[in-house]
Amino acid sequence: MPITQHFDRLLFGATIVLTAVGLAVMGSASWVLATERYGRSASYFVTWQSATAAVGLLLMLVVMHLKTEVVLRPKVTGTFLALSWLLLLGAYLQPPINATHRWLSLGSISVQPSVVARLALILLTAVLLAKARENEWDWKSLGLLVATSSVTAVLVLAEPDLGSAVLIVATIGAMTFVAGMPLRLLTVPCFSVMLAAVFAVLTSPYRLARVKAFIGAGASAAGYQSRQSMIAIGSGGLLGRGYGTGIQKLFFLPEPHTDFVFASTAEELGLAGIIVLVALAGVITWRGLQISWRQPASARALLAFGLTITFAMQALLHMIVCLRLLPPKGIPFPLVSYGKTDLLVTMISMGLLLNLSRELRS
Repeated sequence: MPITQHFDRLLFGATIVLTAVGLAVMGSASWVLATERYGRSASYFVTWQSATAAVGLLLMLVVMHLKTEVVLRPKVTGTFLALSWLLLLGAYLQPPINATHRWLSLGSISVQPSVVARLALILLTAVLLAKARENEWDWKSLGLLVATSSVTAVLVLAEPDLGSAVLIVATIGAMTFVAGMPLRLLTVPCFSVMLAAVFAVLTSPYRLARVKAFIGAGASAAGYQSRQSMIAIGSGGLLGRGYGTGIQKLFFLPEPHTDFVFASTAEELGLAGIIVLVALAGVITWRGLQISWRQPASARALLAFGLTITFAMQALLHMIVCLRLLPPKGIPFPLVSYGKTDLLVTMISMGLLLNLSRELRS
């Protein structure tokens, strides 16, 4: 069967445009925080994000030309995951930031290890699932998959970061489903994950308060973030208040440049602005799924799917939290929200997808 040798230009273009749009909307949402809360220049966050985007673009171009056979070697993916675990453990050896251990400070640079671990686990899962399917779902490969996924999720959950842990588990679950794993083998893991999620909520007072506020059974203060997000979205109308003129970012809407950048965009650019964000994210998801579908090898197809579904679920979770369809949780909008590690890893992921797009079945 003929194999194409051209990278997906539509995916490349959508990635670049969404990153540029993200810099614009994030810059508007962050200048008040930069000057009033942190005592920095108004352009502090957008300058850092722009520098990170430049490095990310370079890494994306490099990854586009790597040999995927090397990237998907079990020793390479396993080593990468082990290193990400060391980063996760290293965060516990440093003083907490905002009462959590989600960041690891390396000099003047702050790294979010959970994002690195997510990419490493997707790479290893693609290899293990392809091998398990070839061997008729042998217990050795499946056991290793369950072990590595569980360790990663537990380390992230203990930070604590329930949102990132859920995203990791959901991604691995989706990959195992599309790989064709028999449903009988998925029953116990799915049931265990649901029990773990319920336990994580019930044993955490602030998580429980957010859930109660979401269903209308808790104190109104716990739902403050969701209410401010809905006010921002509702006040934007069709075309928004105008770029840079948003009200909610003036310390009404919490973290308007990260966790609620979608709501901030809706207030300033209206329905038209968020349609642009959704359309660009939709193009990336569509092209990623097309790349996965047309892969000539199982591990490559699963890797493309895992990278794409992570991007799609992350964007979707961010939007539905802003729309008050889920309790508040810090999930960034990929390529848009402020976050240096998330931006770098997402652009590397896009580089891997573009790499995979160079060899497709016609």
